[in-house]
Amino acid sequence: MVHNSLPEGTGALAINSGTVYHKQHKAALVHYLDEEFTPEYLDHAYVNKRDWRELTVEELECLKPDESCNDVNTVYLGEIPKPLQACFKELQLQESESRDEVFSNFEKNPELTKQATQLLHEFLLPLSNDKKFHFHCIGVNYPNVELVAANTTMLPNGFKQADKKFLGLHNDGTQSMTIDTAHEFGNRISINLGKDTRYLLFVNLPIKEVYAMLKEKLNTSELALVNISNIPEYFFKHFPDYPVIRVEQKPYQYYIAATDNCFHDGSTLGSRYLDVCIVYFGSFQY
Repeated sequence: MVHNSLPEGTGALAINSGTVYHKQHKAALVHYLDEEFTPEYLDHAYVNKRDWRELTVEELECLKPDESCNDVNTVYLGEIPKPLQACFKELQLQESESRDEVFSNFEKNPELTKQATQLLHEFLLPLSNDKKFHFHCIGVNYPNVELVAANTTMLPNGFKQADKKFLGLHNDGTQSMTIDTAHEFGNRISINLGKDTRYLLFVNLPIKEVYAMLKEKLNTSELALVNISNIPEYFFKHFPDYPVIRVEQKPYQYYIAATDNCFHDGSTLGSRYLDVCIVYFGSFQY
């Protein structure tokens, strides 16, 4: 479900006709500062089609939140408070041209960084379900990257963006959970601190429901091979026409989503400036 508090309302949402294997999809050229490359994907990756359109009344009704809304079955959309926006603006993160510059702006403004942290805490506390939450990361991505997630842990220091292998639409947390437990790990809030619009792309199915759908498609021996790590590949192969939802996330807007429990990715396609976001983990909802 989608609980939408954005000023744009349903205008922030779009839908497409499904997904394709990445080799059947021409990735957009990324050109930023002195780097130019065409993103490459992992062998098993699937990506969204680009035929975005407005949602119909019936489709919006399918996403409409109800009394069963909680931290793992609902995407929450909204905008951070004006004082917190002003604090981040003063940090000049939107003017940063590199990851190092983003962190430098925090480091050279310790009092402002402390103030932003305090205001963030005050904002997140009422959303936290009286559960613990914690800072996860500052995410920095290049502009015009269709799907931004990539595992960089095995790359050497000083790697170039062209060295990345992008994941495609995926679910998080695959080392610490199973298909049956993916719904037990709460969610994340991601706030756009950059200068450009970014996007959240997601499939509105929890992992256990995906598995139930695959039961109808696969024989017993095939089904036995499905696990939390490879379930996206099986799903997109057998349900290529299941649509992807796209959320337009303008500067200082946020999404809350259980990214362990659904297929998703971020996107900066069409942007010109460095993408910056801040992510906290918890069990957020309202």
